[in-house]
Amino acid sequence: MKLTTSLAVSALLAASTALAAPHEARQQRRQFGSGFPGDGAAVNGFTSGGRNQGQGQPSFNWGASAPSASASASASSSEQQQQQQQQQQQQPTQTAAPTSYYANPSAAAPTTTASVNHRTSTNTAADYEINENWAGAVLESAPASTATYTYVAATFTLPSVTPTAASSSSDTQAVSFWVGIDGATAGNSIWQTGVDIYVDSNNETSFAAWYEWYPLNSVDVEMDFSIGDVVFASVEATSSTAGTAVIENLTTGKKVTMHATAPSESAKLEGQNAEWIVEDLAVDGDGLTLVGFDDAVFTGCVAKTADGQSYNLDDGAALYAVQDTYSSSVQAVPEIVSSEKLVVSYQ
Repeated sequence: MKLTTSLAVSALLAASTALAAPHEARQQRRQFGSGFPGDGAAVNGFTSGGRNQGQGQPSFNWGASAPSASASASASSSEQQQQQQQQQQQQPTQTAAPTSYYANPSAAAPTTTASVNHRTSTNTAADYEINENWAGAVLESAPASTATYTYVAATFTLPSVTPTAASSSSDTQAVSFWVGIDGATAGNSIWQTGVDIYVDSNNETSFAAWYEWYPLNSVDVEMDFSIGDVVFASVEATSSTAGTAVIENLTTGKKVTMHATAPSESAKLEGQNAEWIVEDLAVDGDGLTLVGFDDAVFTGCVAKTADGQSYNLDDGAALYAVQDTYSSSVQAVPEIVSSEKLVVSYQ
C-alpha cells in the first residue's frame, strides 16, 4: 500500500520508535548541521549543532584542520518564540506567486570563490566535491553584488526507489529532491522547497511536499504523489526577508503556493547560492538511510537574478556528490547533461 499524504508521513514516523530522533531532525534538516545530527560531536573537523539542528548544509571531508563550516543557529528564548509564532502563521495558499525581485540585499554578500575542478559533466572524482548529504549542482556565488539570485526553479520526476540491502529491517529509508536559495556557501539561512520519498520496513512508500526558511522548521504541504509523477518546484525571494515557493504536480494538476518570511534579522537571504539538490535526509547512523533511487532528472534548471537575468548549470555550477559516512563509497553522483538538465545517479 502506498501512503500519499503528508499526514500519513507524520503518522508513519511517529509510529516508529526507531525514527523518533530522525523525525525531529527532518523538521529542520537542510541547513547548517554537520556530522551526525544530534550527537554534538566533531566529525570531519566540524561540530554538529544538536538533534534539532538538522544536517542540511553539505559537510565536506576537509579534515580536522579545516575551519568550522557550521554557522550558529542558536537564538535567544524571545527569538525562538518569535520563530514558533512565524512558523504557525506560514500556511500554504492558492494565490499566484509574485514576480517582483528585490534589487539589493540589506547586507553585503560575502565574497566566494568556486573551485574550478568540477565544472565538467563527466563523472570522475575531479569533477565533484564530496560531502555527506547533498548531491547535485550549486551556483556558489552570484554574478555581481547587485545581481543576487532571487529565483530558482526546476522540474523533476519522482524516481522509483529501492531499499538498500545494507540497512537494517527496522530502518525507514528516504531521499529528498529540492531547489533552494542560499545555504551552500552563504548566509545563515536557506529558502527551499521540494518533495521527500520515504520507504518503511514494510516496503511501503510515502511522500511529503514541504517548504522551509531555515532556521524555522520545514512545513509539510498537503499534496498527493506517486512514483513517476512530474513535479515543478520554485522558490522566489520577493525581498531579503520574504519569499514565495511553488510546488506543482504536473501529472495530477495540483499546485500549491506558499509564502514565508525570515524568522530573524540574521536569517536574511543574501542571494549568493542557487541549488538543485538530491539529499540524504539524515547522515548515516541517525536512522534515515539514503534509499536507492533510479536516476533523478532535473530539467529546466534556471536561476534568475535581481536584475532579471537568467543563469543555468553551464554558468559555473559546482557539483556535489554524497559519500557514505562509514564505507567511504560515493552513493549519489551528479552529471550536468546540458545547460538546463542535471542527472543524479545512485551508485
